[in-house]
Amino acid sequence: MTDTPIKSMAPNADDRALHTDITALIKRHLTPDTQERVLAVAAQVVGQVIAMQDQRKMTRAMVMDLVLANIEAGNRQVIDSLLNAKGPKQ
Repeated sequence: MTDTPIKSMAPNADDRALHTDITALIKRHLTPDTQERVLAVAAQVVGQVIAMQDQRKMTRAMVMDLVLANIEAGNRQVIDSLLNAKGPKQ
């Protein structure tokens, strides 16, 4: 086993489909009064997925590097889309 973390990879069609499904599910449950709860549930699911990783192939540090890199990538995607959003015409 190598301790070289997998930082990110180009998503394939299956990855994009999974992302679309998860995002749709979150949007269906997300309201102004549930944002914190949805985040908490999503974090628990990530924790469960972490626990299912094969410890013979990935160290704890590798898993946490992967999670952190992808949290940062997700934040960047949302921030970029907000910065590039066009407001209503004046």
